[in-house]
Amino acid sequence: MLIIANKYNTEWGNGPINYFSIPVLDRIIREYGEKYQVVYNRPSNGHITMDNSEILELNEIDYIRKNHPHVILAEDLYRKHKGLANNYNHFQLLLYANCSHFISVHGGTAALASYFGGVNIIYSKRGHEHIFKEFETIFPALSGAKVLHAKKEQEVFGYLQEHY
Repeated sequence: MLIIANKYNTEWGNGPINYFSIPVLDRIIREYGEKYQVVYNRPSNGHITMDNSEILELNEIDYIRKNHPHVILAEDLYRKHKGLANNYNHFQLLLYANCSHFISVHGGTAALASYFGGVNIIYSKRGHEHIFKEFETIFPALSGAKVLHAKKEQEVFGYLQEHY
């Protein structure tokens, strides 16, 4: 299983900065969808605690449904098995505990994907985590995960090729 943990929201009072675009998602799924069961996770407004960021619409869910029907959408899986989890966060813990291959983006998605060992490729263009080298220190310490920090999309694909 390969979990892609994405977000698309305002960051630091600006528009989206750290996220996987539809073309990037498409490429990841095309290149790795036969080797792994891809699960795509981008929680909606109703499933996560709101902070100072506004969740925006990327329209990738419809794109994935239409062009990659073999990809499991985490929200669909949650709806189908809602009775087995107390809430969406609990569901994510159950799902992630069964995975060792993650691709995530800066923020809470990257932190959560680092709690379960395995390999987590984190796409992060900027943030305080860079200054304090948290992707090299704190994030791997959460579970012993191999955390690979990519600042550019091409680095994400380089890490994918090397490790997945």
